[in-house]
Amino acid sequence: MTTSVASMDRWITDTEISPRFPYYTRANADEVGPEPFSPLGWSLGWMKGCIPGVAEGFVRFGVVRNEEFALDPPEVFGNWGGYFYNQLSLPRTMGVRMPGASPDAIDNAYFGDHPGVPPYTPHPDEDDEAQSAKLAETMAWVMGAEGFPEQVRASQMAIEHVRTRPDLSSLSDAELVARARELAGPALEDAWTQYCQSALGISLGPGAVQAICDAIGRGDDAAKLLTAVGDIESAEAPVLMWELSRTIKNSSWLTEQFDAGTEGVLDRIRASDDSDAATFMQQWDELIATHGHRGPNEWDLRPHSWTTKPSMPLGMLERMRNQDDSKSPLEARARGAATREILTAELLGLVEDDAEAHGTLQAGIASAALFSQLRELGKNSCIRLIHEAKLAMMELGRRGVERGNLDDPQQIFMLLDEEVDEFLADPASLGETLRERDAVFHELADLEPPYIVKYEAGVPPISSWPRREQGGGDSVAEGDVLQGAMGAPGVTTGTARVVLDPSDPGVVGPGDIMIAPTTDPSWVPLFLSVEGIVVNVGAVGSHAAIMCRELGLPCAVSVIDATKRIPDGATIEIDGSTGKVTIVALP
Repeated sequence: MTTSVASMDRWITDTEISPRFPYYTRANADEVGPEPFSPLGWSLGWMKGCIPGVAEGFVRFGVVRNEEFALDPPEVFGNWGGYFYNQLSLPRTMGVRMPGASPDAIDNAYFGDHPGVPPYTPHPDEDDEAQSAKLAETMAWVMGAEGFPEQVRASQMAIEHVRTRPDLSSLSDAELVARARELAGPALEDAWTQYCQSALGISLGPGAVQAICDAIGRGDDAAKLLTAVGDIESAEAPVLMWELSRTIKNSSWLTEQFDAGTEGVLDRIRASDDSDAATFMQQWDELIATHGHRGPNEWDLRPHSWTTKPSMPLGMLERMRNQDDSKSPLEARARGAATREILTAELLGLVEDDAEAHGTLQAGIASAALFSQLRELGKNSCIRLIHEAKLAMMELGRRGVERGNLDDPQQIFMLLDEEVDEFLADPASLGETLRERDAVFHELADLEPPYIVKYEAGVPPISSWPRREQGGGDSVAEGDVLQGAMGAPGVTTGTARVVLDPSDPGVVGPGDIMIAPTTDPSWVPLFLSVEGIVVNVGAVGSHAAIMCRELGLPCAVSVIDATKRIPDGATIEIDGSTGKVTIVALP
């Protein structure tokens, strides 16, 4: 077993590069896998659940036929050095086959303006009239759908697994593993099949809205037409946390408890008979019961969640309680919805004499709203299932520590799925192997993986990958403009605060603009502590953009190397409708 990345060529979860779909990219992959995936998270949750589900989703959407690509080895996603890679060639095939689309349009929708994406090279098997016809049917469905019952069913299935969770401490080791394998395998495959279709569909409506707005000279208004659509499940957690933060702010007793530090604050509140303590605990229990699956890197089985590490949401509450009441997400949503309704009527009126433009704009607005809701509904269903599998394996890991076979419960995730039965039979036999892997895994987290992987070039040896560094991007000067892409409308000025880990947000708070590499739902409560968001990657249909539009925050996405180029403490202005970030003053 290699004990250091300094001499590593490959890691135990590395996948093969597909010769048929030969390009892979880290662009827009950080939203799914910003850190290395654990061996168990990849070999179980992804190889047995996510990847088969995505493959079936691509087939049902009409992109490809089953026989056109393989699952073993997978031709849907890649993983090298533990890092997740998006397929670039497969979505481009969709661009070729989808009527009115193109590979360039797909690149822009999924990867924004990120540099380094290899140019499209046609493949002789890509032109397919039958698949084009099926995609045309799918496009008509996406632009005219009033719902997606299968996505709703998958969401309800996941919630039911949470609701009926057994007492994990009473299950045998084998029963814990069986539960994890069922939920991160077949159940997750089912959820991903529906989520993949929702995620593919989200690009069509916003694209149509932007095209019509550009054509009538109102391109900057496109984001406003996609704002505050309501029923975005991932926005529910920050709303509940906002209410909790107001409970703290409006209670002198609770404020005193948080002023004393978040360590032990739950124990202090639980032990009190103060009426405000009872109110807080009722709201807290609702938050964890409904959204306890949230946490950084939540697509992996290994990382802690709000359930397993309550200090994470408590730390966010500590920041949020200082925010002014005027930043209420409910009030922001109401303002955004009012603006959207006024603009919708106005812009539809401008094209009322053009039946095709009018119909396209109307359908695009409705589709963008629906599939924004479906995308987040689908994401939550998948994360809930991963979380349930996580909790089962965490219990097994806890027992491993108790029995002296592991040093830390999370070392259980250094197992490959095919090794789990061996561990159950003889845990001590793998103890040293798991400790060594754990050490290497933490080293992998310090590396910068290649941005693009190509079949013809292969994957550089892991030992040649550079270490991650904060800073190091091109320097900026006062007055410089960093051009990103539209995320969420609004203009704001504030102090740049670079945040690389939502569980360690530093001093970010009111008056600040958060600069992040990317975001997943675990970041969203931090949004309510600041004035705006800038992210390195993403597009109009990515998570940060959807959430900011729902919460009424300006957001610029695909601002290349923003976390490296924008100095912490700089004064910046962002325009979320254009994606423009202006350096007003340097610290």
